[in-house]
Amino acid sequence: MRHPRPDSIRLKHLQRYSLYAVVALLFFSGVAWTYWNYLTVSPSDFETSAKTWAMKIHGAAAMAILVLIGMLLNGHVRFAWRAARNRANGSVFLSAFGILTITGYGLYYAGGENLRAWTSWLHLAVGLALPILLLIHIFLGRRTRPAVQSSTTSRFAFRGVEDRHLKSHYSESQRGS
Repeated sequence: MRHPRPDSIRLKHLQRYSLYAVVALLFFSGVAWTYWNYLTVSPSDFETSAKTWAMKIHGAAAMAILVLIGMLLNGHVRFAWRAARNRANGSVFLSAFGILTITGYGLYYAGGENLRAWTSWLHLAVGLALPILLLIHIFLGRRTRPAVQSSTTSRFAFRGVEDRHLKSHYSESQRGS
């Protein structure tokens, strides 16, 4: 089995910052909607309008996070799974996204008030925990990174085996003559 290079697991800067931005947008729009829905006693026109906009932003960000998760499954998750890095925590993190996706869908299409209320509270609880899960995932992922390569270690070396015969342009040009 081919082992992925350690740098293929790390997210590119654009991917990482897009993911952080969309998760933050989801979190804050969800918290704002929750505040205006459950904690305002007599909502004014502003609260009603803000609640509507928070839900629209939350829905748009939910579509964006599904695209980003698809991108992560193709690269980051696949490579990390093959390298046996951060599997348990990554599985918890993906499960949380799965629960949020299913309950988010259920909030629109679940029948019956009891099921809808249960789905809403489950979605809220997992959504509030998501930033903490993300921080734990990042922290544990960084702890499982391999040590920085020394200058004598080839990037193609397997599990820290040193490449004692590094090639230079000079030796390659001499071989060709």
